[in-house]
Amino acid sequence: MRFCQFDLNGKPGSRVGIQLASGRILDISALLSVPVDSMVTFMRDVDEGTIDLIQLRARVSTLSDAEALELGALQLDEVHLRAPVTEPPKFFAIAINGRANWARSIKPENPKPQYFIKLRTCITGPNDPVEIPDIGSVGPEVELALIIGRPGKHIKATDAHRHIFGYTVHNDLTAHDLRARSEWIKLRRKDGSEERLTYPGRWKNFDTFSPMGPFLVTSDEVPEPHGLKLTAHLNGELVQSGDSSDAVYRIPELIEYLSAAHTLEVGDIISIGTVPAVEPWTMAGIDLRRYGGVIESSIDGIGDLRNPIRAV
Repeated sequence: MRFCQFDLNGKPGSRVGIQLASGRILDISALLSVPVDSMVTFMRDVDEGTIDLIQLRARVSTLSDAEALELGALQLDEVHLRAPVTEPPKFFAIAINGRANWARSIKPENPKPQYFIKLRTCITGPNDPVEIPDIGSVGPEVELALIIGRPGKHIKATDAHRHIFGYTVHNDLTAHDLRARSEWIKLRRKDGSEERLTYPGRWKNFDTFSPMGPFLVTSDEVPEPHGLKLTAHLNGELVQSGDSSDAVYRIPELIEYLSAAHTLEVGDIISIGTVPAVEPWTMAGIDLRRYGGVIESSIDGIGDLRNPIRAV
């Protein structure tokens, strides 16, 4: 099933919808005895048993087009899609998780996954503009993101799949020049040695730097999340391409590692890392503000995320 959050065009107020076979969007509150005002609320109700996904799927599968219209199903262009999850309790982004970057990295003995936290104010929806300040090169990073649907701590890798509600497309925008030129500091030790430190609080976290969507695809429709092609196109030109099978740390390992330190909650987002640039492009050279236009991030079986670029 494919779920979304949406507003009626011109009428603010989040609703949770399901995409029907016709492509129309139906507010799931029309099918349930309880109102649903956010994706996190919906997933929590599913986890707690208030909403039965199996029954919901069966109900949707028997809807005729006429019944769907009577229930208020809308054409896609009649709604304003938002990101599938706009208020995540936590937002984890996995860094240096592609094999090429991992292979050329200097690592400690017994290395572990590297990750950072993104702010929810980064999140924006499909077709909404990504706003790029005048801070040098800012480039795209198409990524597969999973959404936690069952809370837990110390989750074993073998049980990780039980905690995943579904998947979506995420574009983890990165301010490359900001990171290289100003967002770092060197510490000089008494012995004369130096250590360069940089933290992604700013260069990964400007508003709109995490467009996401358009749909949250339930995990039963993605039996092998590490076999999906990821691409990014800038104004129709391919600039990134790769496969989720290239991840060094796979989803079960990531859930086990993260949950050893952090209680995972319903609605938490885990974005598992990006794929390489396509020659002659480089990651820092895909300068969205300079080129303008539209950036499109796609994952086979998950969806196409399209965002206009706005210089601010």
